[in-house]
Amino acid sequence: MTKKRIYHWGFTVPALTFYILFFILPVVLNFYYSLTDWNAIKITNEVSNFIGLRNFRKIFTVRELSGVITRTILFGFVTTVFKNLIGFFLALIFSGKLKSKNALRAVFFLPSMLPPLIIGLIFGSLLMTNGFFNRLLAGIGLESLVKPWLTTKSTAFGAVAAVEIWRQTGFNMVIYIAGLQLIDKTYYEAASIDGASAWQKLIYVTLPRMLPAISINLLLNLSQGLKAFDIVYVLTGGGPSGSTELINTMVFKEFGKKLYGMSAAYGVIMFLITAVFGLAALLLTGRQTDE
Repeated sequence: MTKKRIYHWGFTVPALTFYILFFILPVVLNFYYSLTDWNAIKITNEVSNFIGLRNFRKIFTVRELSGVITRTILFGFVTTVFKNLIGFFLALIFSGKLKSKNALRAVFFLPSMLPPLIIGLIFGSLLMTNGFFNRLLAGIGLESLVKPWLTTKSTAFGAVAAVEIWRQTGFNMVIYIAGLQLIDKTYYEAASIDGASAWQKLIYVTLPRMLPAISINLLLNLSQGLKAFDIVYVLTGGGPSGSTELINTMVFKEFGKKLYGMSAAYGVIMFLITAVFGLAALLLTGRQTDE
């Protein structure tokens, strides 16, 4: 065996072992425990018994589950779309000749660095009945719109989604700014010589060369939206009346009941949904990038 091959395996084996232990093994164990009745309520000598698909049958008899899955997918889709649209728009603005662009970049990126708990405390007070947002509406003559946004069933989902969009838009903006800076300026010069308008430059020059950045942001945001938990739990806890209940908040509640096998089954459902949509987004953006 040559020194080069020894050197190669000296890095490959530890990395592969680390990946199996900390990534593959937890997923496999979660799948296994989803097929058991493991819980902390029963008093028996055995930690768990194999029960097959009984947990999944019980889950799919829950009347609210279809609504929770639909709401989770909708939350992931809505937040992904608006994070990318607003982030790309901000990137275009702050990649120009604006004098204060560096300070503004920092301002818009800052929310993505704040812990969800802090964001929850801030917006929990801003969106309450006597909070700043309602006072602002009343001050401009829109008293009819004043309401407790996070505790009203018709507005809670939109309010939580808006907070999540506000929180992560700056992160998307930074990735798009990096993508814009990598575009060769000679493309724009050639387009100007051909008489292309600003809109035509955006469509035919900027967007095609931004596909790698768009792909990254779509995958990251879709994954983050589908597995959302912290910001939702801090703001509403899944309420009111389950109007903001997502799969991960339901998993957390099942885990809190000490029904570990059942929470593992919810985790499997969440894993499969994220994997399917993530793979679809990867194939779609990968195909566009190749073209």
